[in-house]
Amino acid sequence: MKLSDEQKAVIDAPLHAMAVTACAGSGKTATAIRRMIAIRQQLEDHRGRVVLLSFSNVAVNTFNKGFAQLASGLPDDTNRKRVEVDTLDGFFTQHVLRPHAYRTMGANQAAYLVSGSEPFLNGFQYWKSKKGRPIPVKDIQVSFEKGNLVFSSDSYGNVEQLEKKEAVQLIEKLGRTGAYTHDLGRYWVCRTLLEQPAILRALATRYPQVLVDESQDLGTMHQAILELLISVGVQVSLIGDVNQGIYAFAGADGMFLQAFSAREEVKGYNLTRNYRSLPPIINIANRLCNRNDEPDRKPEKGGAFFLGYKDAELPQLINAFKAHLNELGMQNHEAVILSRGSDRAAKLAGKPTAPGQGAVAMFAKASLVRDQEHRFQDAFRLVSKAVIGLIDNAPLGLSSALQGAPHEGWMLRLRRMLWTFTRNEETGLPLSSLQAKAEWHPKLLANLRDLLAKIDKEFGLKTVATFGQKMAKKGLEDIALTGAGAAAQDDPGIRVETVHQVKGESIGAVLYVATKANVSALLDGTGTEEGRIGYVALTRAKNLFWLAVPSSNLSAMRERLNKAGFSELPAQYLELA
Repeated sequence: MKLSDEQKAVIDAPLHAMAVTACAGSGKTATAIRRMIAIRQQLEDHRGRVVLLSFSNVAVNTFNKGFAQLASGLPDDTNRKRVEVDTLDGFFTQHVLRPHAYRTMGANQAAYLVSGSEPFLNGFQYWKSKKGRPIPVKDIQVSFEKGNLVFSSDSYGNVEQLEKKEAVQLIEKLGRTGAYTHDLGRYWVCRTLLEQPAILRALATRYPQVLVDESQDLGTMHQAILELLISVGVQVSLIGDVNQGIYAFAGADGMFLQAFSAREEVKGYNLTRNYRSLPPIINIANRLCNRNDEPDRKPEKGGAFFLGYKDAELPQLINAFKAHLNELGMQNHEAVILSRGSDRAAKLAGKPTAPGQGAVAMFAKASLVRDQEHRFQDAFRLVSKAVIGLIDNAPLGLSSALQGAPHEGWMLRLRRMLWTFTRNEETGLPLSSLQAKAEWHPKLLANLRDLLAKIDKEFGLKTVATFGQKMAKKGLEDIALTGAGAAAQDDPGIRVETVHQVKGESIGAVLYVATKANVSALLDGTGTEEGRIGYVALTRAKNLFWLAVPSSNLSAMRERLNKAGFSELPAQYLELA
């Protein structure tokens, strides 16, 4: 990549807090890595470290690879090692939660993460009223609004605010065991930094410079944590794009990034050159978000198209998309099929839904992800949760410890035992190709009883008395878990994801299978989260973007689609597929 003048301005800027608004495909990753290196060089002999934070392990891996390539030309000295990349939650877990939060929590052990399925959490519930249904502690969300902590839950489909006093009492009760959920982890980071100011000062001394990528996705609790760091002298720089903020459900609306540049001590910068997409795709994106970003690429074959489809025509739609890929000399692995929701994505991918209920459904899903998708880590996670749920009074945090890196010898042995069960289809988790009710379930029961007997003998962990009820075959049918081979027949041969799953990616070709509401939101622009989700889907594409519109809505939307810059593909595309 040849750096633009805008990128050079960001990279070579003096040491000050900055807010960088970067359009999609602007080379944000390359800019952030170079800026991180430049900051460390400007710090010279200062012992402080520079840390670049993002939201996902995928982003962190990308940054680390980029840094490794660039750093190969730097002196191999101490300063080169004073640069770090991490996720936001990972960074604060490592430096605040694990080593220090237990004192604020009143626990007698290091803090540990719970997923919410641990049996002991049944004793930690919030009661809105004596007549109402209890809210599990895992469903309690914490936000910071107008200087106040707000506790809420959407356990039963409706977001409702909880009484602060009662919510805090429940969270503190859980905290005394050392446990926290993802949401409550940020709450305890804030409290720890406030109640143990020496930790805050030490963190600021060690990390005087913090860069945050994808900062439009900062929730209110992350914002509060960053404000604490800023209050003790840390220079925080934000990089992101308000138009790609698609996590409003988590309290992230992009306004923190937007308002940050207005602060007196912050310098604002813009990245407006798009290196990713062809001009027709960028032109549509500009119309949707009222920007004027410039394409770096010259016009070539490809672009942005729309066509109508019916649900019954989805196989023809996907085949027509593949044909267009072939015309452009592209391979299937360069493309992605996108949908708004995970259920729709699973249907498009031909993935069978795990049958059964409770623990049986978890084991069924583990069989499917192991055999159909070869995701052994996810299969192990499901098996661990299900097995721990079958143990009477399992030790607190056991499931989380097994999925992490346990240090105790007995946990390591139990972990190996569960891994063996997950991988071995004969003595452990049966094959998903077996008939669910007549073959898979009886074999699972027999193997599970053997496993639980070994666990009892070696570790003294007893099986629950309700084992038979928890492992009932309800919901299973006399067909294979895979749906009698349906997954293999319906597999589109192209990766299928939700829009949220591909955020941050550059993809050769994108087929966005949309609903009427999805298309309307996209055309309305980036003023709403639904509109921004459509914008993110569009701007992932490098060469080709297909917007699949329900045929019943096509005539009503055709004029708006043409006005936005899309080109219509004739209906014969599907007929020829």
